[in-house]
Amino acid sequence: MSPRCLVLCLVALITASSIVASRPAAAEDGMVWQFYESHDPDNHGAMTARLVYGVPETDNVQVMGVCDARPSTGVRFSSVTFGANIGDLANGKETDLRFSGGGFEQTLHGNIQRAEGEGLNGVHLDIKNDDPIWTAFADKDTLDYQVPGYRAATLKLTPGRDKLKAFVEACRTYEKAALGDTAKSSDASASDSAEKEDFDNAKELGTVAAYEAFLANHSSGFFADLARAYIDKLNKAAASPPAPPPQALAPQAPPPQAPPPPAPTPTAIPGLGPDPSCKDLFKVKSQNSATPAKITFINKSGMYRSIMWLDFSGQPKDYANLNSGQEVTLDTFLTHPWMVTDGPGNCVEIVMPHAGTRVVTLTGPQVAPPPPAPKPKKKKAAGPKCRSRSVLIDGKCILKRNAGDACGPGYHLRHGKCVHGAYVTPRSKRSVHGCPPGLDWNPQEGCHEND
Repeated sequence: MSPRCLVLCLVALITASSIVASRPAAAEDGMVWQFYESHDPDNHGAMTARLVYGVPETDNVQVMGVCDARPSTGVRFSSVTFGANIGDLANGKETDLRFSGGGFEQTLHGNIQRAEGEGLNGVHLDIKNDDPIWTAFADKDTLDYQVPGYRAATLKLTPGRDKLKAFVEACRTYEKAALGDTAKSSDASASDSAEKEDFDNAKELGTVAAYEAFLANHSSGFFADLARAYIDKLNKAAASPPAPPPQALAPQAPPPQAPPPPAPTPTAIPGLGPDPSCKDLFKVKSQNSATPAKITFINKSGMYRSIMWLDFSGQPKDYANLNSGQEVTLDTFLTHPWMVTDGPGNCVEIVMPHAGTRVVTLTGPQVAPPPPAPKPKKKKAAGPKCRSRSVLIDGKCILKRNAGDACGPGYHLRHGKCVHGAYVTPRSKRSVHGCPPGLDWNPQEGCHEND
């Protein structure tokens, strides 16, 4: 082979290699975000929104998302698959997908998806329509994502920001139309629970970095204000210089005694005013989040009690549920009121935090003790009953024929009792008609024996 031919062959080979190597770059540059919305005949005619990130009219797809308006709990989620490096992980295996970029970090839980034949291999996620990841998609220019331990992939978000927003708005519209206010209330409750759990995790670490990570995902609200207050406290503690070690001083003569200073004027302690009444419930609300405090509730009422924070609009937010004998300690601020309710939700009392930690013991209603039982009255013992031929003398039954001798010498019978002294026959009164004693008078017979 001539030298000229050898050179021409090498040039042709290098040119062909360059063309082949440039094809993936050209395909990657052609990746665009696409949004579709229509009545899907394959989905019972339900209104369906689809999101695709890939090269149009090719199988080169990196992201595929879908949501629909069918009335079910699934309407709260968007089903999204991200093409990712998954190695030899089995189809359906649970895994995490970590997103990061521009100060944002979040990990979502999903499942490995392997397509049969041609299709998208990666991680399938069910993402709530109000998840913070959608805000990151709308705000960031790019985001990296990866299965832990495998190579990361990048999403270019700026060119498709309008398509991403249109997809999310459509999914949220379907949710509202299908579930109404039920979706809003249940999601708000779940969001509040997740936010509290994240704050508790940051508080357990107790570092500035932990609170800043919490604020990256929850930038507003009660716990966000509390996290900023803890960051300020930690920064001030780090900035203050340590106290110098004490130095030994030579003994000196004691200074002359100075007159005692005047007694200090008592100052008002924040948060020690009277607690609001349940009658003023609709007038009470949180004022600011300037001074952190703690409040502990101990339930000794013998009944169930619910603990609710009254937010900046005066709306109650459920924070704790206590059975009798349970207690809870909550982080709060001095101007934040807390309402205690019974099982049906009736206001029992409203309390305000104090500087430091306030302990509130919940008691039951005061019930007056029952009056003592009346003492039984003693019944007089009934005396014995005598037969017709007997008479009762000093509690004993004596035959009538023996009644005269029953009392003994020096006593006589009087009204059923033996009394001292001889018996004196009562003096009979003389008849008004002049009849002698023992005789009676009538007009027919005159004085005669009484028959």
